[in-house]
Amino acid sequence: MYKFILDSDALIKLTKAGLLEYVCRHYNCIITTEVKNETVDEGKKRLHQDALKIEYLINKKSLKIKDPKKSRKTKENLGKGEMSTASLYFEEKNSVIVTDDSSFIKYLEENDIKFSILADLVLLMKVANKIDRKTALIYLEKMKDFIKKEVYLDVKKEIMED
Repeated sequence: MYKFILDSDALIKLTKAGLLEYVCRHYNCIITTEVKNETVDEGKKRLHQDALKIEYLINKKSLKIKDPKKSRKTKENLGKGEMSTASLYFEEKNSVIVTDDSSFIKYLEENDIKFSILADLVLLMKVANKIDRKTALIYLEKMKDFIKKEVYLDVKKEIMED
């Protein structure tokens, strides 16, 4: 089973698209305490509805919190959430980081860290027969405002061809 380590960016966007609960139901999803602080604790202070949904999934144990034993050095332009996520990746076997943050993606590529972008999760669920074509297109459409236009078009084309 896939083990996804989500950063704050992915967590918030998946929640806004209505997809987080579904992803957590079918895959092993993990966040760090730093990511929880950014999305839930800070989000609740700012009255963001997605914070409550994320907290619900944590309380339900659908979304697990796990912290790395050893933290990587902080990098310029990356926050504590991204660095804790990257650190946890090296401790969790068979894991993939989920993010759409371009600065973080650049760091992941430079360090040969496996990652997936949000739109690819929709495609993965379609290919794995977790959702049908119509449902995949609905979720992709809900993500449209959060992802790059060319990514949206590429994934839509792949969903249609499959």
